[in-house]
Amino acid sequence: MTFNGEAESHKGMIKKLEMLRAAGKRIYMVTGNHDGSNEPYAFSGTERIPVEETKREDLAELYYAYGMRDAIAVDAQRVCYVAQLGKASYGGLGVRMLGINHALGPDNSGFEELMGWITGQIEDANQCGDLIFGMTHVPILPGSPLFASIDDTAVQGWRGIAARLADAGLPLMFTGHMHMQSVNKLATQGGNFIFDICTGSLVGGPGSIRRAVIGEDRVMRLTTCAVPDFDWDKNGMTAEEYFIWRFNRKIEHEITSILKSRLLIKIARGITLGTIADMLFFRADPSLKNKKLMDVSIELARNIFYGDQGYTKGTPEYAYAMKMLRRLRPAVWTAEKWLGKSSEPFRDIPALAASMMGKELKIDNNAVIDLKRGAVSALFL
Repeated sequence: MTFNGEAESHKGMIKKLEMLRAAGKRIYMVTGNHDGSNEPYAFSGTERIPVEETKREDLAELYYAYGMRDAIAVDAQRVCYVAQLGKASYGGLGVRMLGINHALGPDNSGFEELMGWITGQIEDANQCGDLIFGMTHVPILPGSPLFASIDDTAVQGWRGIAARLADAGLPLMFTGHMHMQSVNKLATQGGNFIFDICTGSLVGGPGSIRRAVIGEDRVMRLTTCAVPDFDWDKNGMTAEEYFIWRFNRKIEHEITSILKSRLLIKIARGITLGTIADMLFFRADPSLKNKKLMDVSIELARNIFYGDQGYTKGTPEYAYAMKMLRRLRPAVWTAEKWLGKSSEPFRDIPALAASMMGKELKIDNNAVIDLKRGAVSALFL
């Protein structure tokens, strides 16, 4: 809801929620990791100014009217609630929503302490014949195989947590935190499943809004739309162009921070894929020869976060990456040997690279998901 728990920002957010309520909307929300006190400040130009904070223990009362007030169940610590979104009538589908506020502790641990209450609520919904789905801030499944080896991209112990939720009868969890568009599924040994649907932030690329329509047959039609425009000086750019510009700038900053050396940064910004191919003695497709390494790196990162990974088998980009990895096989083998000891995705670097470049099944933005059987298919609009 806020940048770093600024009290003034929470007041502004509540005003916006009240505008939605006045328009007839039913509002159910959960807090995120930045909503409690986290060194809040305002800006005067580039100068940071300390401001009034909001303590995490005050959030439940602050947002009580947006989920907990009308809940049919609330846990003892007031960090979880269950709302009845629709009741079964004349053979229709009853639907419940499990809201899990962010109070997970350091490194997103602490989910385990909530599991007893959560699984009890899932069981109660299932016994009543209601479909129940969840909503929490931090993903329960990493948005990309690469993120499985990075802290703070999913709840601690996500494999076990997600499996227990699936086996308890929770087929779906809506999440955020990663500012990305992704739809991921975990299947358990018991034949159950759970989907994690992560959605981008409204204050940066991809700037997306989800719409999920669940039919009485428990088939969900998931669609995504981008923020069309907003009142801000975007330097003459459209909202989409502005978000992409900001995203690209952010990723380039991250890359240069990793490289550190001015020489390496200069090389990354100037060297082309054609030059790299010549150095490694393989042929690059003509469409790729003049592309700069930095630009391609930024594009690949953006594709992951935007849910638009199109470089699959048969594309020049995929062929280039596989040729390069084959030329670098001794280094790749060494990296697999050492990095793979502590991180499963790095045990097969070509497979990891392929997962980062493209997805055959385009479901990260628009999809049809059967919440009864676990089947998923792409939805082309």
